[in-house]
Amino acid sequence: MNANEKVKHVPAPPPGKLGKAELYSLSIGQVIGAGIITLIGPAVALTGQSTWLAYLAAILLGFLLIMPILFLTSTLRLGGGYYSIIAGLAGIKPAGMYAVAFLTQPLTMSLFGVSIGVYAESLWPSLNGQLVGIAFLTFFFIVNLFGVNIMAKVQKWMTVLLLAALLLFIFCGIPKIENPVFAISSPGFFSNGASGFIAAVYLFSYSTYGYALTMSYGKDSKNAKRDIPWAIIASIPTLILLYCGVAIVGTGVLPLDAVVNKPLTDAAQVILSKPLFVFFMIGGPIMALMTTMNSSMAYYAIPIQQSCEDGWFPKSFASKNRYGVSWKIMTVIYLVGLIPLVLGFDISTITKNIMLLNSVLSFLYSYAYYQLPKKYPEAWAKSKLHMSNGAYYVMVTISLLAYVTVFIDSMRSLTPVIAIVSIAVIAACMIFGFVRSKNPNVQVETSMWEE
Repeated sequence: MNANEKVKHVPAPPPGKLGKAELYSLSIGQVIGAGIITLIGPAVALTGQSTWLAYLAAILLGFLLIMPILFLTSTLRLGGGYYSIIAGLAGIKPAGMYAVAFLTQPLTMSLFGVSIGVYAESLWPSLNGQLVGIAFLTFFFIVNLFGVNIMAKVQKWMTVLLLAALLLFIFCGIPKIENPVFAISSPGFFSNGASGFIAAVYLFSYSTYGYALTMSYGKDSKNAKRDIPWAIIASIPTLILLYCGVAIVGTGVLPLDAVVNKPLTDAAQVILSKPLFVFFMIGGPIMALMTTMNSSMAYYAIPIQQSCEDGWFPKSFASKNRYGVSWKIMTVIYLVGLIPLVLGFDISTITKNIMLLNSVLSFLYSYAYYQLPKKYPEAWAKSKLHMSNGAYYVMVTISLLAYVTVFIDSMRSLTPVIAIVSIAVIAACMIFGFVRSKNPNVQVETSMWEE
């Protein structure tokens, strides 16, 4: 059976119930994590007072990485996120490689749980941080079992609290700024020169482009080709306001020596009264983690479900409950995130492997992006963001070059042992994709629609 015979064309599903507000909430909740609180201190150690400028540059770099997604989502409705892009544009074998590689992603769920526990303990020392993390992971597992519509409603209200807390920190902190945060000629502005500034940009970059994952809700959107690009675009000025604003206040209120390699909790205590500080801690770092945990649990299930339906994994694994949720997949995601949390594993090494794996997979994304005008010429011509093919290819090339810089930075952060393990995992994924693609049970269903 050749590759073309293995593609099964499935009609587009009816429109879903997610509108602009829900998609924007999912977008913001996915991208804003605790990094906005915890990464400022390490960045100050790298580049001093120019930390806010490094965040601005990181946001622009993040947009360059995911820029093709904006044009793809205005052209096609996606049912399985990146998996749909690779299966529909790059081909069956790369889709198999991505399907198995993606199974490592839910490990990051345990990081969210651990971090929530740490922040909860800092507010109420009598709490057991491990139990708090387990409790919240379990809570969002239950929420997601009731379907994407309930999950999105919970997400919307949590995002309101998150935005309120971060804006509170910014606007209460601006009048108390004492440091020369905009004095570019100051010795403390680029404290470690160009290399330190660039290192800070890459440190921040991983927390600036998660909003692209909103593309995965194509099946559940009222008007996917209009509302998903809108949510992606709306996320960018939001990030500039929040990330740069928090960085300006965080480095402007206290002496830099008091901020280096520390979270923003010290600055928040100086700026805010005790009741407002508690609100900020709950609505800021804890809510940032909760919104990311909630949306990630739903996001991780979508590509795995599509992979099961296409035969890469047993189709029975994707069976759904009465709310349309693939409960078996959701349960495995929950357990993968729960087990390291329960056993107290140090998963920093695993996380570094995942970062490198993601960097390699990004080259698959780029190859797929190049195929859009050739594979879907009519839909591309009708896109509201249509441009000439030449201009589009230039844009994709810019994105690819940005991915190359991120890949190089990822390799630099790894020890030889970790790099060898990562390469071995990547090789295993490639072998799986080639071997499994020949199995008669593999038949890729269309999860990319022009309607």
